[in-house]
Amino acid sequence: MINLKTLESFIFETDGYGRDFFIRRKDGKVLKYFFKIEGEEEILCFIINIGKNSRKLLIESPENSYCVISVEPINQNVMEDFLINNTDYKSRIDDQFELTNSEILKFYKILSEAIKDYLANNPKVSYIYDEILLNLKLDVEDYIDKVESLISMWSYNKWSIQKTNDRRVILYIRRDHE
Repeated sequence: MINLKTLESFIFETDGYGRDFFIRRKDGKVLKYFFKIEGEEEILCFIINIGKNSRKLLIESPENSYCVISVEPINQNVMEDFLINNTDYKSRIDDQFELTNSEILKFYKILSEAIKDYLANNPKVSYIYDEILLNLKLDVEDYIDKVESLISMWSYNKWSIQKTNDRRVILYIRRDHE
């Protein structure tokens, strides 16, 4: 288990967006969380999408019982122009990216805050389909190992992880007991 003090030491003031972890925008049935982290070589910017559409799975559950998480990288200037000037941006949902171990910790810290925000507004969600590995260049087992140690940031031990039919999609399931 990763010590939270150790994790907090990885978070810099440049991570997130200003004094907040992210800027949230609603786009139809999708909540988009815009944020940046200080990478080892440059500032890295992302959009976390939490909604109902899966790129890989056919989900046959009531819409209020699940959500799908995906991520896309975005150029810092493009992101700020979109957020400040409300300009358009070209989606990069199919672009792949890599993160170092320290960058993954920062990324997941902000992802966990986005998940907590989403769940606070959607308390009936019992299944979360994590499609981040469709974009993140990382071995599935390595990602699962990292997520299993980091999931407590948002799950409070009320969620577990399991694999799906698509090896690059991870499923979080809310446990019935407290």
